Amino acid sequence: MSAVNTVLNDGVYEIELNRPNLLNALNLELLSGLVEAVREAKSNSAIRSVLLYGSGKGFCSGGDLKDFGIDSSNPVEVKEFLQKGHEAITGLYNMEKPVVASVHGPAVGAGCNLSFACDLIVADETAVFSEIFAKVGAIPDLGGLYFLPQKIGMHKAAELIFTGKKINSITALENGLINEVVPEGQAIERGRDLALLLANGPTKAIGIAKRIMHQSTHLSLEDVLELEAYGQSVIFQTKDFSEGRKAFQEKREPKFLGY
Repeated sequence: MSAVNTVLNDGVYEIELNRPNLLNALNLELLSGLVEAVREAKSNSAIRSVLLYGSGKGFCSGGDLKDFGIDSSNPVEVKEFLQKGHEAITGLYNMEKPVVASVHGPAVGAGCNLSFACDLIVADETAVFSEIFAKVGAIPDLGGLYFLPQKIGMHKAAELIFTGKKINSITALENGLINEVVPEGQAIERGRDLALLLANGPTKAIGIAKRIMHQSTHLSLEDVLELEAYGQSVIFQTKDFSEGRKAFQEKREPKFLGY
């Protein structure tokens, strides 16, 4: 059984974390499979959006504390293990395609941060989020110390990180950590619908907008305006902009091709 399953349908590339008996806990095999899937998502032009979810009863319970698949007493192996995780995180975050996470059950520890690396998060009523690291005497990894302060501010981030407290999907929504809450059992299907909608959008425009937004938090207004001008000058040359402009004039829905 593969630790990561993938399928491409109608431009949507689905990535399923597949260690259901362990709530999709991250080990070397799963991270390696995730890295390969993310590489494919970035490089394959037929892929126009990505949907990430977990099999079984949860999204991801974090690192597999019983067996990471490495010698955790060896600092070199620990660093290399995390660097593999970093490739997955930065790949999802920097990919110039929209990425949707569908969360049910636990998204805790590294699993929480894996969801935060995605652009949009749909969670059902069973979802639980936690930077649980403090409970085992560790610090957040896979981007937790980057994503959480940006999403909810330093003081609230400190509370969640220092205490390792768990929050449900409603609280996560109220704090701006996720985009939508759906009834139990509907997160994957709703995420699939959203990913399909995005796959039919102007992929290049979404990708450039995503890249500029990710830089905007540490740039001046003038810098962002310059990036917008550059990005728009590129987008105006795409077939999707030509189609969107023509569809607007003809008062019809555009049919974007992703280039």
